[in-house]
Amino acid sequence: MKKVTQVICSVLLVVLMCNCTGKFEDFNSNPYQPPTLNSRLLFAQLITCMSSTEENPAQRNITFWAGPFGGMLTPSSSWSRSQHFYTYNVDDNWNKWSVDWYFKNFYPNYFSIERFSEASGHYYALAKIMRVHIMQIIATMQGPLPYSKVESGQYSVAYDNEETAWKAMIDDLDYSIGVLTALMNTDPSFNELTTEDRIYKGDYKKWIKFANSLKLRIAIRISNAVPEYAQKRAEEAVSHPYGVMDSNDCDAYDDISATNYKNGLASVNSWGEVRANACIVSFMNGYKDPRCESYFTKSSVSSEYDYIGVRSGIQGITTSMFSAYSTVKVETKTPMLIFNAAEVAFLRAEGALKKWNMGGTAEDFYKEGIRLSFNERGVSGADAYIANTTNVPADYACPLNSAYNYTNPCKLPVAWDKTGPNADEDNLQRILTQKMIANFPIGNETWADFRRTGYPAVFPAHDNLSTQGVTKERQQRRLRFSEDEYSSNEANVTEACSFLSNGQDTDATDLWWAKKN
Repeated sequence: MKKVTQVICSVLLVVLMCNCTGKFEDFNSNPYQPPTLNSRLLFAQLITCMSSTEENPAQRNITFWAGPFGGMLTPSSSWSRSQHFYTYNVDDNWNKWSVDWYFKNFYPNYFSIERFSEASGHYYALAKIMRVHIMQIIATMQGPLPYSKVESGQYSVAYDNEETAWKAMIDDLDYSIGVLTALMNTDPSFNELTTEDRIYKGDYKKWIKFANSLKLRIAIRISNAVPEYAQKRAEEAVSHPYGVMDSNDCDAYDDISATNYKNGLASVNSWGEVRANACIVSFMNGYKDPRCESYFTKSSVSSEYDYIGVRSGIQGITTSMFSAYSTVKVETKTPMLIFNAAEVAFLRAEGALKKWNMGGTAEDFYKEGIRLSFNERGVSGADAYIANTTNVPADYACPLNSAYNYTNPCKLPVAWDKTGPNADEDNLQRILTQKMIANFPIGNETWADFRRTGYPAVFPAHDNLSTQGVTKERQQRRLRFSEDEYSSNEANVTEACSFLSNGQDTDATDLWWAKKN
């Protein structure tokens, strides 16, 4: 609550600084320029929501649910409770934090920009892109959400069903892409956010690529539910004149180097409350992946591997139990990953595998995704890695306790194979496995891919303490609606439950787009 109050106060301060009447003078005669704004200052807070730079949001959004569900990170403390996200049995008080934090920290600033800009111009277009990025995370977590009817800071409104929400997000991206494209075509050198924009320093051409890439991500996400619509939207994204993120120059990182912010994950790491997940480390160990050195710290507990992760979902885990195991290699000023070009290449690879026109072949985009990831991490040897037909993901052998061992179900080498009896299915698994590795430490996309396709082979929680029907085979399917949503918006939340596939607000309920696994 203290954090929310601080954000609201900062918004009010900017309102007073800008103009007491709420009206602003036009800036020159540029039709894409909104009224004069000091609301540029608010973009820093929007970016903070995108990356979760602050330590407690980073712990919740990166390590509590996305980390274990996506096989990336393992929370290594019980925090005076024995049941958490990672055992599929989080209590209601903790369940609310992820969704509630995004709404309460993002929207006050967003609606201030909307009001100051009179819902027009390039600032508003950029804010809408950021809104879609945040809300697609929430839709991926819980399903139905208030979206199209949220306005003027009012959140206790009717929920959209999932199809409506996802399509509305694409419509918002189209609006923003149109506004920014017209501005860049009119004034290619236009730039007003060199300081406030910690991601692209005000380069709107890159923001257009980001928006097109986000549109492609959403299209792939919902492709099993509405295949023709998804194909049309994905092909629009890649064929746009500015295209999608296709080089590491377009990688979206929150650059906190010149700010007072710390890398939130670094803070959690310094507390000893996060370890590398056994899943991703086992994949990379088996592949002899040279990116390990840039991702993880070395372990001192194994004679076979330099890097050893920890199984997620160990009931009663403490920080001391696995203190000698690998953790995240991150410093206080390490930029925080939001979205990278490697993921976009893998999205295009999957689209091409579906026979969509992605501008190239699935195999070429798969290889390009790996090369982009190696380059992003400053690692050599991509071509040899891509060509390897021998190395396969390793099983997990826990030096501390063999009870935590796990046999990796994936036995595919990295090398693309178009001749096997199950070539398309195997290559889809390859694409999503390498996408997982390239996205470290962001687990949200991997969790979505697993629910949507069954790939990559995310290791389940060691201890399944679910009381809502979550199984180790299918794993956690969503986050249920929070207590706060019920207490502040009960009638609309109750209606939203009817939008779910089985009408039940549980962690085991499938989302609309999760059609296969």
